[in-house]
Amino acid sequence: MNEITQEEKDRFVDLMKRVVEAGSTPAKNVAPAALPITSDVPVTVEEESPERKEFFEEIRMENEQIRQDSRPLTIEDIETITGSTIKRDDTNKVITLLCMALNYTDHDQTNIGFLAEASSGKSYIPLELANYFPAQDVMKVGYASPTSFFHDLGEWVPDPRDKRDVEDEKKAKIIKIDLSQKILLFMDQPHDQLLQRLRSLLSHDDREVTYKIADRTQRSGLRTKTVIIRGFPTVIFCSAKFNMEDQEKTRLLLLSPQIDQEKIREAIMLKIDKEGDTDAYNLRLVTDPRRLMLVERISSIKSARIKEIKIPEELRQEIYEHFTSSHRYAIPRHQRDISRLLCVIKGFALLNFMHRQRVKDCIYINREDMITGFKLYTSVSEANELGLSPELFNIYESLSPSIKLEVGGVDRKEFQKLYYESFHKILGRKSADVILTAFETAGLLVSQQDQLDKRVTKYIPPDMGYTPKHIEAYQKEVTPPEGTHNLGDY
Repeated sequence: MNEITQEEKDRFVDLMKRVVEAGSTPAKNVAPAALPITSDVPVTVEEESPERKEFFEEIRMENEQIRQDSRPLTIEDIETITGSTIKRDDTNKVITLLCMALNYTDHDQTNIGFLAEASSGKSYIPLELANYFPAQDVMKVGYASPTSFFHDLGEWVPDPRDKRDVEDEKKAKIIKIDLSQKILLFMDQPHDQLLQRLRSLLSHDDREVTYKIADRTQRSGLRTKTVIIRGFPTVIFCSAKFNMEDQEKTRLLLLSPQIDQEKIREAIMLKIDKEGDTDAYNLRLVTDPRRLMLVERISSIKSARIKEIKIPEELRQEIYEHFTSSHRYAIPRHQRDISRLLCVIKGFALLNFMHRQRVKDCIYINREDMITGFKLYTSVSEANELGLSPELFNIYESLSPSIKLEVGGVDRKEFQKLYYESFHKILGRKSADVILTAFETAGLLVSQQDQLDKRVTKYIPPDMGYTPKHIEAYQKEVTPPEGTHNLGDY
């Protein structure tokens, strides 16, 4: 009897990939290898071999059973399904998936910023989650300068303000870019200049935003061009740049991949598994009925054409009371923080839209959505509301007890030493300066001149300023023996 050949497996993998990219699902009572994707794909498969027949029938039955499973998805379900390629990072991948699902609403799209050190996997999470969405809705950009972004994505159209009675070809032209319901993924941006240009779009100030850019030509020198961008997109910005402007950080929900030992070890094992047998790894993914079910759920959300997710009045008051009780003093940035919380709540409701009250093209959240949203947002809220990425906030929480024990604070070299002892990695001078500046900007540390050596800058918690008692204790600790003049290496 014939076994399933590698060629047949490869063909099956290719077909399933095309299913995912097309945003479609397997037809009922059809073997997976015979999916009617395009007219040039055969709709039958040879089944003279019992092994092949059993192989395809087993997969078809599993896929059919899971695909018809329209039960509500929980956070644990999402963690398990996405865990096939994303190890740990449970909060990050759940929040990101929910925000990406909101892409298909009318105006609830949100912006996410993955800020983390190099090689931590900051772009890996959104890239893997993008595989659950139709390929035509995801725009992946490795790098784009502010001007090239406008030129590359836009198309020239007649300017509607040109009222001359001439042919469209002779009218003035403008650049128009339609980003509505697009997932815009910037995979590794070295700076945030493009985000600075897109501030109005990210803030949802208006559905159509007009930009004026200057472009240099050989004949006419600098010329002004009009660019109109139609929104709203879901923007995911990945960068190793920690010192972004506050105006950009407040427009993003800041996330960072986990970098603990357990996560890294599991990621290494996954990497070995993938590169050890790529064909088997891909086959396992594209035949995983749980992944196909999530693809189907995302496709159903898009097809449902839900424009708005509403919050019942009684839950609005409850959300307000819960949020204000945890924020004793209101500050301007809370107006954006509450929007991010609401996006997480709405995203979970949208994922289970078939189990929510629906009126025309709107659905209503319930109490479960509210509780789940608060649970997810709380895990990243403290860092976000300080304007820090979760990775930086984790560094502060890890080193803060040691910093407080140091009489008179720590200088940069001492901070680098504490970092190495805690994370077992060398922290360069430039990176240390960036992190300390971020902590100072967030108000977690304050800088002061060393009382004994004015050339040295010390960093201390804001509630531990220099007092006569501190200075006396500090002087006893660092005063050199009599007859020496070396004050130590600061």
